[in-house]
Amino acid sequence: AKLLRKGVGKEAKLCFAGHAVMENRTGLCVLFEVTPSVGVTESEQALAQVRELQNREFAPRTVGADKGYHSKEFVQGCRGLQVAPHVAEVKDRQVAGLDGRTKKKGYQTSQRIRKRIEEIFGWMKTTGGFRKTRYRGVERTHFCGQMVAASYNLLRLAKLNLQALMAAPPPLEVG
Repeated sequence: AKLLRKGVGKEAKLCFAGHAVMENRTGLCVLFEVTPSVGVTESEQALAQVRELQNREFAPRTVGADKGYHSKEFVQGCRGLQVAPHVAEVKDRQVAGLDGRTKKKGYQTSQRIRKRIEEIFGWMKTTGGFRKTRYRGVERTHFCGQMVAASYNLLRLAKLNLQALMAAPPPLEVG
């Protein structure tokens, strides 16, 4: 873990950085990684995760992101990977590549749904016990994060199946 200060005047704490990718339709965590908190920006890590998904034969078409990703490097990196960046804009900041091509009907949907990623992190920290790690080193903490993310997905799958069963009409009895 590395010392990191989250804001001006705040104390420095030992921490790692957790990065997650969520599938929009189901809310499942499809990729979770733990990295050192210092050294790689969130934008660089997000682009690496999109590349990893493409290597695993996923085909992401859009990436929803918050204002922290509203940068030239991230937008151009997404365009280079043939992925549309649906990034929340920072007022008075012009970034090449964020234009009419990006702000189509899917943009508003991505911006609304991207907030669900916080549900994953919230569950992992409270119920999953991942607020404080019990392990030393990135590799062990990453492994623990993978287990917690898999547990979240199992619970999410159970909820999705229950919702699908409740929405389906009752089976017809033949007799």
